[in-house]
Amino acid sequence: MSSETDKSWSVGDVEVVGAGWARTGTASLKIALDKLGYRTHHMHEVFAHQHSQAAAWAQAAADKAAGRPLDWTSILGDYTACLDWPAAAVWKELLAANPKAKVILTVRHSFDVWYDSCLKTVWAVMEPGLSIRPPVTLEPVFGSLRKIFEVQVDLVWGPIFGGLERFKDKEHVRKAYEAHLAEVKRVVPPGQLLVWNPMDGWGPLCAFLGKEPPADGAPFPWVNEASEFRKKIKGLEVLQRELEVATWVQWGLVAAAAGVVVALVARSRSLSRAGGT
Repeated sequence: MSSETDKSWSVGDVEVVGAGWARTGTASLKIALDKLGYRTHHMHEVFAHQHSQAAAWAQAAADKAAGRPLDWTSILGDYTACLDWPAAAVWKELLAANPKAKVILTVRHSFDVWYDSCLKTVWAVMEPGLSIRPPVTLEPVFGSLRKIFEVQVDLVWGPIFGGLERFKDKEHVRKAYEAHLAEVKRVVPPGQLLVWNPMDGWGPLCAFLGKEPPADGAPFPWVNEASEFRKKIKGLEVLQRELEVATWVQWGLVAAAAGVVVALVARSRSLSRAGGT
């Protein structure tokens, strides 16, 4: 949700619900939907507006776990399309709140291709992300970044796969993946569902949405973020080390300040005794 908008969400605002998991071409689809006139929520938006989005999605995870209705106003603002995690983790709730929305189930060529990609990117980035532990003085700056990764555990890795470590069990994940595809096809009415691979391009997507392809004739935006994930992992690892240093500096300053206080108290008591003799 953009911090610049205070638009309240209402039923029917979301026109497109993405039920496909991360690493199924969701970044390419976001660019495509934006070109077609939608305002698309993606994990990119969570990082771009992390202070508001982290808190909103953390509350959504708690509400979903407790069986409470989700606060769509806080989560979605003025987005008209939602895809990728974390939104894809609540695709069923989104469809229930927007019963006329079109649902796009993004897929890769095979489970094996998807799993290998996911293991090297969105799963691999979790460990350095969860390791972010800013000192108290820097919590307002980096606390929301850590919360984004905690939300993913609460909404995705825990409920869907049984935890981060279970994701290393490929056959276990295969069952979850296949069950998800089957559930989407079971729940969504046929006329509202498009099973789509990014290699399918503009044709099937525009026909499904009732849109014309971009007038400039631009090719479909194929995005492969694997290299960006590698940069993100390295960046988080560097940040983790820097925050550890900052924590030691903070505690060093606290210890130094405490030492000064002790010395001042001792000096005060000494002077008091001297003044009394």
